[in-house]
Amino acid sequence: MWDETGAVRKDPGGRLNIALVYPNTYWVGMSNLGLHTMYRVLNGHPSILCERFFTDSPRSVESSRALQDFHIVAFSVSYELDWVNMIRILIDNRIPVRAEERKGRPIVMAGGAAVTINPEPAADALDFCFLGEGEPLADALFDAFSSGGGYQGFLERLSHVTGVYVPAQTYPVYDGERIREFAGPRPVISVVQPFEEPGHSVILTDRTVFQDMFLTEIARGCPFSCKFCTAREIYSPFRPVEVSRLTAILDKAAASGRKLGLVSTSLNNHPRLPQLLEEIGARKLRIAPPSLRLGMLSEELLAYMKASGVNEVTLAPEVGSDTLRAALGKRVSGEAILEDVVSLVRSGIRDIKLYLMVGLPGEGQDDLEAAVDLVKRIRQTFIQVSRGNRRIGRVSVSINAMVPKPHTQYEREAMPDPGEAKKRIRKIVKGLKSQSNVTVSFEGPKWAYIQALIARGDRRVLDVLLEMAASDQSRWQDVLKRWPRNPDYYALRRHDPDEILPWSFYSMPGPTPCGSGGGGA
Repeated sequence: MWDETGAVRKDPGGRLNIALVYPNTYWVGMSNLGLHTMYRVLNGHPSILCERFFTDSPRSVESSRALQDFHIVAFSVSYELDWVNMIRILIDNRIPVRAEERKGRPIVMAGGAAVTINPEPAADALDFCFLGEGEPLADALFDAFSSGGGYQGFLERLSHVTGVYVPAQTYPVYDGERIREFAGPRPVISVVQPFEEPGHSVILTDRTVFQDMFLTEIARGCPFSCKFCTAREIYSPFRPVEVSRLTAILDKAAASGRKLGLVSTSLNNHPRLPQLLEEIGARKLRIAPPSLRLGMLSEELLAYMKASGVNEVTLAPEVGSDTLRAALGKRVSGEAILEDVVSLVRSGIRDIKLYLMVGLPGEGQDDLEAAVDLVKRIRQTFIQVSRGNRRIGRVSVSINAMVPKPHTQYEREAMPDPGEAKKRIRKIVKGLKSQSNVTVSFEGPKWAYIQALIARGDRRVLDVLLEMAASDQSRWQDVLKRWPRNPDYYALRRHDPDEILPWSFYSMPGPTPCGSGGGGA
């Protein structure tokens, strides 16, 4: 069905059969490096067979088997809205959604970024979750499955594995609307350290976002502390990959004939970047960099990007005001941003994409005006430096409402309602409307609202997810209106300082793990 190379096909007999399900399209799922990593890890075990499913591939890609034929259905959930797709997939395959109704037939688990951020909205649908980095999971699954003792014995053995969370064993105790405490053992997130086997493209296909790239991680985690971002918290500590551990992957990338997509939260911060670029250059690989960290562009990186013919980059100033940007934890001035733009354009960059946010704590009208002013200054600088080029490039601006995610320093903050968020976005859009060579796009704040509802939800949110899964997206607002609970309780309100949060029952890997009273800061 799919035009791809690298898929693994095994005889299912005598093996633990795992359905690896990405609850979105093949196009989106095969662009996810975490899916590639777990496919490689699970099929790397001689006694495990792993096959893939997507929303547009209801039977397995490898052998066209049905989902019910597998012992374990493992969902890889990267985005909160994909919880809805997960439930819809179970319903479509006539698999009971709630774990207590399935009794392990099949066993349904989930892992991925959205699971690690907060598994509670879908906890009652899952036999177990895996929190954190999944590379150690294959051995644990096979050992627990092959040791006998039935379903309960499987869960009991697995519950002692780092990263495993069994919702039936660890659960919230409510006092009215609020959580009073958590019963049961406290799971701890899985962290792979030392980090020696970076994720990379395993299956090559043209039907992905990164169709012309071979992807590889060069670091995991983030060395910075942006208050709105989960990356530092759920993937801590920052672990750059030793160049010697990347050479074999670079050889595979060279053999693929594709560009090398470098995956990292901060490419600029790899301590051996010059050496890494030298190894990449020795293989005559062109690179595709991730979003670049502002204020930290090195001459070596700029030179290699120019040699690779990179003509588009993504930058994330987040806001226009230096003061608000510093308050977010991004201490880079507007002047430094403009200096980076000059360096990038002189290195051959023709198009720049900017990420901006609205709805941040402490944001005022002057901050929105500063965002407009910064984009105008970037455009002016861009055009001045580009004079003489055959083509003047474009500045693309993407605006999103900030969602106060769990395990960030903003996890307890209020979020503006969709109407207010839309006003703020429109102010920026209107301010840039007359600017040539500038395009502006934004995600509707109603989607940010739903994302916040799910991201900050507890187990009671599963009821509304079930209704959403049974409805078309165009009817989701009606679903929220019919829900007996108030969705604003989860999405918009400020959480009290002493309030026990739904996701605060497990420990983060950093030096300041969350306690019973709140998430990591």
